[in-house]
Amino acid sequence: MTKSMVLGGIAVLATVAIAASSVGIAQDAISQRKAAMKSFGGNAKVGSDMSKGTVPFDAAKAADAMNIIATGAATLVKLFPEGSDTGETRASPKIWQDRKGFEANATKLASDAAAAQKASAAGADAFKAAFGNVVKNC
Repeated sequence: MTKSMVLGGIAVLATVAIAASSVGIAQDAISQRKAAMKSFGGNAKVGSDMSKGTVPFDAAKAADAMNIIATGAATLVKLFPEGSDTGETRASPKIWQDRKGFEANATKLASDAAAAQKASAAGADAFKAAFGNVVKNC
């Protein structure tokens, strides 16, 4: 084997390792965002059920649900890194096509959920009005 063949082989192995690492990172991000979206859905259901009156309003539960959404939305962008747009995902291609728009939407969701969390202390009607802004983000 020549020195250039050895170096070429090392370069190929390094490229494969980097690609495999990227795939692992993308799959991890996809798994994490699926979990986040499932959590968002469950907590949005809490807010929706209280807003519709199908379950009694509970300020503490409403605040907890909105806190989970607000906290999760604040870190949501990190769960959509470059390269995680393929594989077992149903994420919209628009996320990567309009990154700034996606970031603005995530920030708005976090802000609206934080406002609904705060509004829950003022009662069912205040929460219902604020929660309406949360669901507009979906």
